[in-house]
Amino acid sequence: MNSELVKEIRNGYFCTWTFKCKMCNLITKIESEKSESYIPINKAIVTATVGIGIGYTQLSEFSAILDIPYLSTNTYGKIFDELSTVIEQTAWEQMRLAGIEEKELAIEAGDIDTDGVPLCPVIADGQWGKRSYKTKYNALSGAATIIGFRSNKVLFVGIRNRYCCMCERAHALKLSTKDHKCFLNWDKAATGMEADGISEGFSRSIELHGLKFNRLIGDGDSSVLKKLLEIVPYGPHQLVQKIECRNHLLRNYSTKLSTLTKNTIYPTYLRQLIKKNIIKFCVAIRNAIQYRKKLNINDNAKIKGLQQDISNSPYHIFGQHAQCDIYFCKKSAVCENHVPAMERCGLMREINSVLRRVVENASSLIYDVTNNACEQFNSVINKYISGKRINFSLKQSYNTRVQAAIISYNTSGNFLRAVHKKVMHKSPGIKKT
Repeated sequence: MNSELVKEIRNGYFCTWTFKCKMCNLITKIESEKSESYIPINKAIVTATVGIGIGYTQLSEFSAILDIPYLSTNTYGKIFDELSTVIEQTAWEQMRLAGIEEKELAIEAGDIDTDGVPLCPVIADGQWGKRSYKTKYNALSGAATIIGFRSNKVLFVGIRNRYCCMCERAHALKLSTKDHKCFLNWDKAATGMEADGISEGFSRSIELHGLKFNRLIGDGDSSVLKKLLEIVPYGPHQLVQKIECRNHLLRNYSTKLSTLTKNTIYPTYLRQLIKKNIIKFCVAIRNAIQYRKKLNINDNAKIKGLQQDISNSPYHIFGQHAQCDIYFCKKSAVCENHVPAMERCGLMREINSVLRRVVENASSLIYDVTNNACEQFNSVINKYISGKRINFSLKQSYNTRVQAAIISYNTSGNFLRAVHKKVMHKSPGIKKT
């Protein structure tokens, strides 16, 4: 124990202490951890910043408050580059496994085309690296996601970036661009990222998974379907069927009804009547969907019946039950009929105009499906990009964090475990022998 500290070498959060024996001059080195048994502390710290959705600035502030020496910017960047490769490989592996599962489920369901290729309905949606607040659609990065309907796992994510800080800096200084890994792959408007990313996923579905995405469940964005009809990924005789998300249709309907209640040209008591029953408009349609889809009749008859129920729903709510189906209307007491008053002032015409889009999409509503899976995945991405409050679009950080979200979503939240196993070739908590 008669030793003195000769030297301390710090490399980020990793330390090496050199001791010298005062009697025999024996030099002994002690390290802060055994790197062969665990993920090296510096790599673990960088992994943690990705896992909890922070960046280098937040890490440095956190360490400074604890009075702990931390990584330099260059060291952090170097480790992040290495980690990005691991995360990318793990994400693609998870999507490959999801494709195998989706393929097995399609074969099990007997959903196979004449060429013997399994058919897979998918859910798709886009996500951007910054909030638009419905006014500024100028995000530097975006991701378009395709999720298998049966497996509820991510099959493909097309990431688009329209900014690279290395290229931009060289251009601003009028210098030649240094050799670097450039992630700039989009030079058009941010609004076009979703359609382009989804169409890429459809074009590569057979190559990546041996699947054809025959049905697309999504929101009301018509640009996606337009793009798919342009590229016809499976030929002109096998077009992709678009199914509108039930929640988006009904939310849009409810929003437009709420807007009508603010139009002062209509009588106040009628507008208040709509406002009071605003939830019932969507509930009536949901109940009609639940009833019609369970009937043991052909699809055309189901759709026709649903269209009639949807068209009649406002009349039912306002007290006119002449066209109500037996299952739909169970009121025995006589209630006041507000329909004549609404027709006289023109409010009923406005409601029917708003309702027309819902009626036209009865063929989608009968499936009773939503794109909630994509919305949930987008919320996972938001966690990894710090709620869109930090600009991660300068280099590769946005790509890495979206890929981290893929791992987390497809493994039910086990991002850290999956990365640990990829790096150390063993699960966390198991000692390496």
